[in-house]
Order: sequence, then structure tokens, then C-alpha cells
Amino acid sequence: MKKARIISLGCAKNLVDTEILMGMLKEKNYDFTPIEEEADLILINTCAFISPASKETEENILELFKYKKLGKKIIVCGCYVERFKDKLREFFPFVDLFVGPGEYEKFNIYLENSSSQNIFSSPASNFLYTNSHKRFHITPKHWTYVKISEGCNNFCNYCTIPQIRGSLRSRSINDIEREVRNLVDEGVKEVNLIAQDTTRYGEDIYGKPSLLELLRILEKISGDFRIRILYSYPSRLNNEILDFIKNSEKIVPYFDIPLQHVNNNILRLMGRNYTKEQIIDLWEKLRKTFKECVLRTTFILGFPGEGDKEFEELLDFIENYPFERVGVFPFYPEVGTKAYNFSNQVEEKIKKQRVDILMKKQQKISKKLNEALVGKVFEVFIEQKINNYYLARSFREAPEVDPWIIIHDSNKLNIGEKIKVRIVKAGIYDLWGKKV
Repeated sequence: MKKARIISLGCAKNLVDTEILMGMLKEKNYDFTPIEEEADLILINTCAFISPASKETEENILELFKYKKLGKKIIVCGCYVERFKDKLREFFPFVDLFVGPGEYEKFNIYLENSSSQNIFSSPASNFLYTNSHKRFHITPKHWTYVKISEGCNNFCNYCTIPQIRGSLRSRSINDIEREVRNLVDEGVKEVNLIAQDTTRYGEDIYGKPSLLELLRILEKISGDFRIRILYSYPSRLNNEILDFIKNSEKIVPYFDIPLQHVNNNILRLMGRNYTKEQIIDLWEKLRKTFKECVLRTTFILGFPGEGDKEFEELLDFIENYPFERVGVFPFYPEVGTKAYNFSNQVEEKIKKQRVDILMKKQQKISKKLNEALVGKVFEVFIEQKINNYYLARSFREAPEVDPWIIIHDSNKLNIGEKIKVRIVKAGIYDLWGKKV
């Protein structure tokens, strides 16, 4: 049997694409290996959202040159192909095949018929995966991602995603329901709904945002599993959605809400369609509606026009309106975005200083919030074992991006097993628990 080595870079949405490509390779009788020397084919699914992601992609592709000399077939897929399609042959003359996200439907055809240096790229709106595509799941058996839509219509001034992935295309509610039912039948205990903007789901095919309608259908699926919603736009988490989640038996109160900033002028320059006052209203509503919830967000620091005053406003905000999880990125001026040509660009040195200052403040906030959890009991999934310690997640921890609940137990616990633990110690990020 032929063997393929798969390298997946970037976000969870890209990981789903990787699983689809692996499913297509499986149909062509490929098996998979983590060892490049054993592989007949090496495929890398790339990311190009921001400059560091593009650089990481380039470094990973160049590493494959030595395997080309050993006779391996090299295939590059994903966002990097779509974004830099005009430069691929110049940058990577040794690659056999380039396939952008809009061409995945024909991947196996290209695989069979390709000659060296073929590039298949088109507007990403040409492809949307459905339940009929066979995914080869590489996440643990007890949890997975389900991508409910592709592309984005928000067109934020700093973001390359609409250029790379195209406009919003939503899967049908029926198609998503079938996939989730199949996953639950296969033993999946946690379904993480993902998209560029989950709260805009369905707008293109149903004439209005339809996340609530989707959740109502998924809630009715029988089985012991939980649902997590990721990547929600702040101004679209309305009262109806929050009330439904509050009363749901399956949807966990975990809110991933990328704010990007809180200063009204910076938000306007970013092209974010909400205000600081609306953010505060949402924060207060979430804390009031849910006895226990987790709030996660991201901020971009050093956006053009962000001075000391705007940065201090953001620091004051996270202290007065704390979030359990905060991710911080310096602004990267990406070619093709409106913000690339904005005046009042911030020096790189200042961006890095601000990232460091904000994260040090967030560490104190995180430690304080974690200390309030000592003594509480949570239901967790066992995810990994390292020596005599088990790493676990409750509803409070999203996979791959959040800290762990660390359990020291001499008894054997199985990966994917669900147990209850009492929190006995709090760190800056991680928690320590004891089985009860």
C-alpha cells in the first residue's frame, strides 16, 4: 500500500480541510505515516493568514526539498497556494503539485494527472465540504471539529481571509445534522462548531443568520455529547441565542468572542461593526445570564492609530471586565488589506512592548480567576498522559488552544474517559485536580 506523510498547519478550520484531503487519499488506497522517509507522497496543508504563518509555511515547504531528491512526490495545498499563486513556481520549483482550497473537489483528479509544477487555484468559493466527503479524523476519537460554513463576509480592514477563502458559504442545516448524528454514533462526545464567523451562519442560504435554528436541530440529537461554539462575532450573540444556550442540555457556556480592540476609533478603523459600549453590554449580559461561563477573546495590538491612550484604555478594560482566556497578536500589515496603507503605523518595538505588558496583566487576571475555582468539581475528558500525570479538559477548556486540568493519579485512566475532578490548585493558566 502507498504511504503519505501529512503536515497540517494553521487553524482548526484548516485541520478539517486536512482531514478531507486525507479522506480523498484514503480512497486512493493511501495509508499514512508520520515518517517522511517511509512516505511515497508528502502533503502539506498551509496557512497564510498573517506574515508569521506565511513564513512558517515557507520554512516547512523548503524542508521538503531533501525528500524530493529521494523521489518523494511533494504536494502543497491550502491558503498559501491561493494567496501566493503567482509566485509558487519561483519560490518552490521542486514541488510537484499545488492545490488551493477552492479546488479540493478535484484533488484526486489532479493527483492522478498532474505533471511537475501544476498549480490549481481558483476562487475559494468553488468548494464547500459536505457530509458526503469522507473525513479521515486525526483528532482523538472523543472530540472533533465540524465546520458549518466557509469564507467570510465581514471584510475587516486587516484580514486576508475573504481574499483567500472567498465569501460566506454555509452548509445546510440538514447536512450538518447528518454529520453530527454520524459522529455521535461513532462515539464522539464533544462537537466543536467552527467557521470564520459562526454567528453569521446561514445568512447566504436562508436569508438571515441561522445559528439558532441550527442549534435547535442539533440539540434534538440523542446521545451523551456536548457542543461548543467557537469564533462568534460580538454584535451577533443576541438574547435568543444566549437564552437557548442557557437552557440547553448539550451546548456549553463557552464564548469565544474575538473583540480585537475596545477603543471606538480603533474598532472603526478595523472595520469592526460594534462599539465599546456594546462590548460592555454583552460582557455584563453573559456574566448575568450564566452562573458559570468562560469568556475567550483576542486582541490586535499596535493597529495603525493606536497610541498610548488607546492602549491604556484596553488595559483598563481587561481589568474591569476580565476574560478567562485572552490571546494577543501584534498588528501585521498584510498586502491586499485596507490597513496595509493606513497612516500612523506603529513601530514594531512598541507593538512587542504592548503585547508583553498586556499579557503580564492578563496573567494576574487569569491567576485570580483560576484561584476562585479551587474546591469546585468539574466533569472532564482525559486527553493525554505524561509520566504519572493526566491532562484533562472540562467544558471550560477548548481543545488545542486552552490550558489543562492536570491530574496526578496512580490508577489507570483511559484517553477519552469522562471523570469528575475537584480543583485543588490554581496556576496562572493550568489547574490541578483530583479525581472524586
